[in-house]
Amino acid sequence: MIVFGWSELPNYAIDCLKYLNKKKKILLLTDNKKAKNLLPSVNIKIIELNKTYSWEDLGCVKPTYFFFTGWNNKAFNNLAKTKIAKNICLIDNIYKGTLRQFLGKFYFKIFLQNLFDAVLVPGFKSKEFIEYLGYKKKIYKGLYSCNNKIFRIKKINKFRKYDFIFIGKFIKRKNLNLLLEVFKKLQKIYPNIKLNIIGGKKIKNKNTNVIYKGLLKYEEVSNQLKNSKCLVLPSVEEHWGVVVHEAISCGCILILSNQVGSRHEYLKGNGYDFDPKSSKELFNIMEKVITTDKKKIQLMSKKSLKLSSQNSINSWISIINKIILDLN
Repeated sequence: MIVFGWSELPNYAIDCLKYLNKKKKILLLTDNKKAKNLLPSVNIKIIELNKTYSWEDLGCVKPTYFFFTGWNNKAFNNLAKTKIAKNICLIDNIYKGTLRQFLGKFYFKIFLQNLFDAVLVPGFKSKEFIEYLGYKKKIYKGLYSCNNKIFRIKKINKFRKYDFIFIGKFIKRKNLNLLLEVFKKLQKIYPNIKLNIIGGKKIKNKNTNVIYKGLLKYEEVSNQLKNSKCLVLPSVEEHWGVVVHEAISCGCILILSNQVGSRHEYLKGNGYDFDPKSSKELFNIMEKVITTDKKKIQLMSKKSLKLSSQNSINSWISIINKIILDLN
């Protein structure tokens, strides 16, 4: 039996697991109490991450492959330590060169190095981190994909209502205040520009050029992206950023903080990166997008679409199948 241990169970995981379960029946272990409603066709056990379980407790006597998120979840780690199944850890951390990561290198070597038979990461920056920890076994890339059944576009929309779009939670690391500060300055020079904000609360705003849409369903987020020229993600910390994949799949160009992990895969001639501590850098880049002619924006949008094809739900399933085949 193939088992997945996925904490919180984010939307992109739900999408991938739903399609995988159609091809291979899986058991899902998660702390998300709504999981059974979200994935009604999947065999699911709701667990507490800080508790210890045996495979027998979970009704799974002979697990063959155990894919699980992170290495700080007690429940998953204890199951992995039984070494009954092949253990594949799903990790999205990126190398930062901090003291904590330096000390973690020794912890990993002593306690975790031999626990994993393979590691699955999103992309280059996470692979760099795993290699920094000294992991010598198999490392695979391709952990994340947006739902490319929903986030997709056949033809670039030339007429997009919004110049810029932000999608994310209203939390400190997303750095939304920097974007609002810079947009306000730009609006004084370019009074007709518009900023679309999705996520968090739906706020009534005096500035009619900044539109807060609140939380939206997937299909509506896709529509908003298709009507926006450029995604701006100014995060001070972003291990990957599935929203970047969603945006380029809808033909958006990109302005990404240099702390966004997925920029190494998805930012290649279709946008710009910047230091999230520098409002001047962000101002200059956003102004560059505003003043760039439509033909060049169209070419950049086409590059976004091309880059989006690197990952998909089907490619995610193929990677899972490859790992199983390699470890067989």
